[in-house]
Parts: sequence; structure tokens; C-alpha cells
Amino acid sequence: GMKQKNFWRNHKIPPKTNHHRVFKILENIQKSRGFQNEERFMRAIENGNGNNPNWYNGVSKATTEQDQRGIDFIIHTSFGNIFVQIKSSEMGAKKFLNKPRNQNFRIVVLVIKNDYDEENIRSISFTAIQAEIDFNRKPFC
Repeated sequence: GMKQKNFWRNHKIPPKTNHHRVFKILENIQKSRGFQNEERFMRAIENGNGNNPNWYNGVSKATTEQDQRGIDFIIHTSFGNIFVQIKSSEMGAKKFLNKPRNQNFRIVVLVIKNDYDEENIRSISFTAIQAEIDFNRKPFC
């Protein structure tokens, strides 16, 4: 009777669509976490004031073109520009570095966890950038 009809009307949604929606939500959470960590990186570097290394000349956000290449920031140094990519996990960093097109691409990939404070972010970042500077200055034998 009537009850039966309503039952079918209420259960017409195909179960398949839900997975996609859940995946999209997770993807958006990851994207916004990535965005937050990029903001936190920028703030930490800019708040370093006199404590930043003497070779440090500033930071700028990547252009759209650079962003498509996987660059989030450019660190300007006395030894030239250093490209930086920010990841929220080691897993993300590994995935980025394992892409064939990134094999010989000189870029510093920084893992910035959600609970790192500014001092921690600066210390990790400048240590990695210093290592990249040292690598670039090595004479090729």
C-alpha cells in the first residue's frame, strides 16, 4: 500500500555517489591543510627578523606558472634563488620527489607538520636551504 510507495521514493539514491563525495571532502581537507601550512611557513620566515641567516634576502610566493611546476615559494639568497615546496607529511614529500619529472629538479621539499611552531619551522627550513646552497656551491669534479 501507501507505506510501500514511500519506501521506494526515499531509497532511490544510488549508493555509488557517496564515495566520490567523501573523497572530495577529504581532498578539500588536505588542500586547506596544505594552504594553512604554506601560510604558516610564510609567516614563520617573515617573523624571523634578525635571527634569519645573513644570506637570507626575502621570500616570495610562486607565480602561477611556477606553481604548476610544483614550486610554492622562492627564497631569495645572496647565492641566488632557492625553490621551495611545502608538504604536510613525509608521504606527500616522497610522492612529489618520486615523480619522474621531479627527478633532476632542484627544489627544497619541506615537511611542515601541523604542530610545528614558528621557531621549529624556521630551523627546519633554513637548515634545508643552507644544505641546498652548499650543494649548489660545490665545484663539480
